[in-house]
Amino acid sequence: MIDKLTILNIKDKLMQLKITSWNVEHSARLIGSDISELLEDRRQRVANTITDINPDILCMLEGPSSEIDITNFCRDVLNGKWQPVLLSGDGDASNKHKRYETSGSQWIWFLVKTEWIGKCRLQEPSVWQSFVGHKDWPVYYWGQKQEQRHSHYRHPQVLIFEYEQGKELEIIGQHMKSKINREQVWDDKEGKVLSGAYVDEALIARVKLATEARNIRAYVDARFNQTRSPAIIILGDANDGVGQDFFEQNYMFFDLISNLQGNVMQSDRFFNHALFDFPAELRWSAKYDDPITGKRAKDNPLLIDHILMSQALVNGAFPLQVNSGAGMVEHLAFDRANAGATVKRITSDHRPISVVLRSL
Repeated sequence: MIDKLTILNIKDKLMQLKITSWNVEHSARLIGSDISELLEDRRQRVANTITDINPDILCMLEGPSSEIDITNFCRDVLNGKWQPVLLSGDGDASNKHKRYETSGSQWIWFLVKTEWIGKCRLQEPSVWQSFVGHKDWPVYYWGQKQEQRHSHYRHPQVLIFEYEQGKELEIIGQHMKSKINREQVWDDKEGKVLSGAYVDEALIARVKLATEARNIRAYVDARFNQTRSPAIIILGDANDGVGQDFFEQNYMFFDLISNLQGNVMQSDRFFNHALFDFPAELRWSAKYDDPITGKRAKDNPLLIDHILMSQALVNGAFPLQVNSGAGMVEHLAFDRANAGATVKRITSDHRPISVVLRSL
């Protein structure tokens, strides 16, 4: 028999749901009992950051590359207060990469507070591929007639949160492929003429990112063809930058996020950005040197982490809503946890971003 106090506590918890996305750099190194003092310090700083933010659901990027390791991460770093939501089945089977459709060592995981774990399930990537009709897709790079094939290096992961019977929130965690360019930047000593190889590599990388975003959007459109007004959040690291970067502005003439948001003329399917009303001077999640503009990292704030939500989460169609001012970059929690940290002890090169949903 559930007493009235317990019922009130449950209702109070359901009044809001905090969702966070964060790249936890070199997270696999923080697992285990036999680690260095430096890593012990980093581990505690990561734990302090997450505890301070206190998300109900954390989309963890750059996570370790196995179910066993992410489970141990939750044990060693988070003391079991958050648990990973794993695909159902045989656990860490030999085909783990195929199950999650993820390559490399940086995986996408959803960590959920223990009290919510029963309300969450992870969707098989094969469902996504069935909805969009393919696993990979054709790409035609600028000026080329020959078809190339591309697919997600890290397949988007979909968490389904059952708010109440028949009311589900779908959270898409994505971490697009990094656009690392190792070609020589300049053709001249003065640094005025970009090398052709560098430009070609940069454009190829951005086309790949754009098609990954279009694939995510294709999944979203498929969901709208199944459900009148689905409650969907897209979040994670798009590896793009603030607005249009140099190559998007001068060569491609579009920005990546517009591919995720959709067509504004189809307003019922358009996604809002959770940080659109966050103070402009605070609206950044990473700082990097820019070899093209010559800007140093400290003068080059970039918003490469995003949270987008469907109209059902802002127009009252779903019991949980994203109100004005609900999105934030977690600067305070990040700076507090990293106070006094050297470069090797800092938690991450990304700052966490969050959104709070409140019940109607």
